[in-house]
Amino acid sequence: MLQQTPGKIFLADERGVAESDRFRRFSTFSFGPFAHPHKGPFKRLYGFNEESLAGKHALDFTVAEASHVLIIPITGAVTVAAGEPPETTADVEEMLVLTVPAGSVLRVQNPYEEELVSFLHIWLLADSVVSTATTQRATFSLETTPGQLQLLAPKPAGVALPVAVSLGRFAGREEAVYELREPESSFFAFVLAGAFEVEGRLMHEKDGLALWNTNEIELEALSNDAIIIVLELQQSTEA
Repeated sequence: MLQQTPGKIFLADERGVAESDRFRRFSTFSFGPFAHPHKGPFKRLYGFNEESLAGKHALDFTVAEASHVLIIPITGAVTVAAGEPPETTADVEEMLVLTVPAGSVLRVQNPYEEELVSFLHIWLLADSVVSTATTQRATFSLETTPGQLQLLAPKPAGVALPVAVSLGRFAGREEAVYELREPESSFFAFVLAGAFEVEGRLMHEKDGLALWNTNEIELEALSNDAIIIVLELQQSTEA
């Protein structure tokens, strides 16, 4: 019998929900008002949220510890400010990477008058003290790299990041193998659309999967236009 890679699945219908008349947030891990004893952080990854925000509204997040925050719009654009201006705007097929000090406030705003926007915001602990907020940007196109995972690399490279982010769109039965860049890294995947089999685990839309103690991960799309995001998490220097 083949030994299965150790891991933990985070089901979509078990995500926490926080909402008001201006936003709705689905949280894979305990975050903000959502706290669950079995939804604690995975390594340095402590927040993976899907957010919808009404027109012209803004959300403020207080940063408890120095962090890297990834902002990935799904529909529309968002405007982001970390502490002092200037603001910066991210659109679809862009990723903002904000490195923010402990105690700062991160503001995310919908720039449209009436249109709803949706986006991911992903939170990772930084390894060292951050004194000044910085922003990096990565652009990508799912149309140019069908059937493969595309590395989202901020350009020009600024603050060294303890995470590698990849995103891919696949047709049904297309396969890929993800090889970890560092042997001590851990792996987290989240299905944005469709369904996948990842290392023998069936994953539906908005499911997450954490894996560790492995060097490579096999995945197969089980539907057309299936989209998956992959995080390779470097081991914390404090581990």
